[in-house]
Amino acid sequence: MTFFRAEDGAVIERRRGVCRLHQPLDPGPLPGAFASGTPCAPPPPDAVPLARFAARRAELAEGISWLEGRMEADGRRHRIALLLLEGEDALRLAAMLADDLPLLPARASLAEEALALVEQRPPRARASGAPILQGAETAESALRRATAHLLEALMAEVPCCDLAQGPRGVHQSRVALRRMRSFLKLFRPEGAAWSEWDGSLRDLAEILGRARDWDVFLSGIAVGTAQALGDDRRLRGLLRAAEAERRAAYGVLSVFLAGPEFRRLLVEGMRLAASPAEAETPLSPLATRLLRKRWRRLKRAGVRMEELDAKGLHEMRLDAKRLRYAAEPFAALFHGRGAKRFNRRLAALQDALGLANDAAVARHLAAALAGRGAGGFAIGTVTGYAAGRAEGSRLASLAAWRELRRTPRFWRGTNVADS
Repeated sequence: MTFFRAEDGAVIERRRGVCRLHQPLDPGPLPGAFASGTPCAPPPPDAVPLARFAARRAELAEGISWLEGRMEADGRRHRIALLLLEGEDALRLAAMLADDLPLLPARASLAEEALALVEQRPPRARASGAPILQGAETAESALRRATAHLLEALMAEVPCCDLAQGPRGVHQSRVALRRMRSFLKLFRPEGAAWSEWDGSLRDLAEILGRARDWDVFLSGIAVGTAQALGDDRRLRGLLRAAEAERRAAYGVLSVFLAGPEFRRLLVEGMRLAASPAEAETPLSPLATRLLRKRWRRLKRAGVRMEELDAKGLHEMRLDAKRLRYAAEPFAALFHGRGAKRFNRRLAALQDALGLANDAAVARHLAAALAGRGAGGFAIGTVTGYAAGRAEGSRLASLAAWRELRRTPRFWRGTNVADS
């Protein structure tokens, strides 16, 4: 199999004399599946190959084959092994194998693997950020599109959920899970399978959350306190204890991501994303109703913001997050440019409220370190520093709320775009 560059970032695959054009980041029919590409003319006779994939394919059973070989380019080599499941029973087979085989859906197409090897970089994610629902006509199709998009985003980030690679993988995986669960709450799909899958998402979110809390604590409140006081041995003891807790949290996460529960979660999500819808609820009117409902809830908290205690601010942050997770994907359903400005200011409010919540979480985490290498002085100092940060965050949150409240809501009126 030989790959050639084409125009606009596309790649031509030539196999046994047949050529197909691939967009390397095009999603397949299912998350983790390969797009088939489109037939195309062969490259010019003098075209220089981008990369070659030399592989052997073994048929293991009907609909199951093993593909193993090397991608080669400019003297560099990369081994690739794939278990290919084909036919109508592919998802059923994947579910059966998830318990025993430590294999995950493919993160990248072979065309993207070729480009990545040539450009000496990791393969790019096929999906990231919030799903775009432009063109979706029903709530049911929107839910399935969003599920597929967010599963791709999750699969791209999971390999980075490693302490040595920094906090991004955990953070972005957690965001993808939150968006998935937000869509389930928005659309409330019928059936026990969706509910059970949401429970699996919740379990993973809790494990990710523990690792993320320690990441935020160590990169924010704890290090800020240490910098403010200088090199104090009592604070060094607290930092060592917090690092131990973070390593333990990442260890639990690593075991889960390598286990069958996570593989089943992915396969079940793929099955649900491909499942037929039993109803056809028009999306645009539903989106408008949901946005209005979530705005009213946020506004009720906003008008009392100066009176809210830490718990009330935490609830307001959750309301802002819920509105944002609806506003970002629904924005494509509406005309005009107001959605971008509204979502930017909504994100600023959520971020400001998040700083106040980080301070509250930091006080709880610091207290939990008592008797684990952190003494009373260090815990009290971190708690005091966090309280000061929380007050500053409250002022920033008030300013962000006033700015958002002055911003026109993009879903007002009858400016729903044609599907």
